[in-house]
Amino acid sequence: MNKCIVILLWLFLISIQLCAQPSIDKNWNTTPKFFDNFNPPRSAWNTTNWMDSLNDNKWKAHLSGTVTGESNRQVYQKENAIFSATDSTMRLRAEYAGGLLDTSDYTIPSIGMTKDPSAGPLYYKSGAICVGKQGMQTFLYGYFEIRCKLPVNQGAFPSFWLWRKSVQNSVVNYREIDIFEYAWPITSHIGNFGTPRYFEGQIYYYNGTEPANASSYTYGRYGHTILASDPDLTNWHTYGMEWSPRHVKWYFDNKLTGSYVGDSMPSLDMNLIINYAVDGWATPGPSFLPLTADFPNEMTIDYVKVSKLKCACSANAVIQNNTQLTAFDYKVYNNITIGGYGNDINIPANSENVFRADNTITINGNFSLPLGSSLELITHPCPE
Repeated sequence: MNKCIVILLWLFLISIQLCAQPSIDKNWNTTPKFFDNFNPPRSAWNTTNWMDSLNDNKWKAHLSGTVTGESNRQVYQKENAIFSATDSTMRLRAEYAGGLLDTSDYTIPSIGMTKDPSAGPLYYKSGAICVGKQGMQTFLYGYFEIRCKLPVNQGAFPSFWLWRKSVQNSVVNYREIDIFEYAWPITSHIGNFGTPRYFEGQIYYYNGTEPANASSYTYGRYGHTILASDPDLTNWHTYGMEWSPRHVKWYFDNKLTGSYVGDSMPSLDMNLIINYAVDGWATPGPSFLPLTADFPNEMTIDYVKVSKLKCACSANAVIQNNTQLTAFDYKVYNNITIGGYGNDINIPANSENVFRADNTITINGNFSLPLGSSLELITHPCPE
């Protein structure tokens, strides 16, 4: 069935907003599905599997199945993901190792992972964390947010992202959503190489044979430049992203900065990752001599949270009068009908209002939305 919004109404004063912040959208659960502000006391990483074992295995200190990256110059080590008791933060620390690393210079979790002698050249040790609650927690849809400070030197490649690659019935499914990425090559897209005021988010997805060129499965991409009057990326900022069945919305400091709507959207669960990679720009070719002046440095994380929408997708909702509007239980319903029963429906002054449905939203009868208020109507498949 096609998703649609049906509006049949006599408008008095109306302002329709299409970028509601999750903080004012009452359809979200107020209690996050996942939250960590890294308050002490915190444990050191388990030496066997690098899990935060004394804290319900909330995190692990490596990425899924790897300690290195294909084009990166670091190896992830648990000692470089630091629980800081002095300010209740997580610090991902990148440091120059003093020379070219070989497999005897770093450790890996003893959980079936292997060292790759062909990886590299590797000159740095750095930190990464992945949500590992109860072994390996994955997420399907939701709102994802981090508050952090970023390193912005040459070679720094911090990111906050969702990723997974799986095989179902012999078909490879690759999906990735980057909530933010910062790196010098990224800043070159705006002709301001190395600026600490620009970052990007992207969506990668394919279901089938892996394409030869990554750009052929990049469906959504946005970049954001911070105003000259605002603090740059080395200061505290929040980065957020809403992932729903047909759209992604990116937020910076609680303001909508980019969006993508379409059918080419990851629809299977993914891992949540925060990592500080060191990319090839820290070892410029052809000699691959490492840069050392800006290391060590850190990505500092204040908190991470994941929120989920409240859902009643098999039920229909009807709002017949202002009393029912005031008491409305905001959730994702199958259908929502507002008005049409001989009563005027008046949205309160200076209020934000978001309605979500799996199928249709219908407004009819006498309905008013005063200036200064906002209304957003969203239809998307049920995100349960």
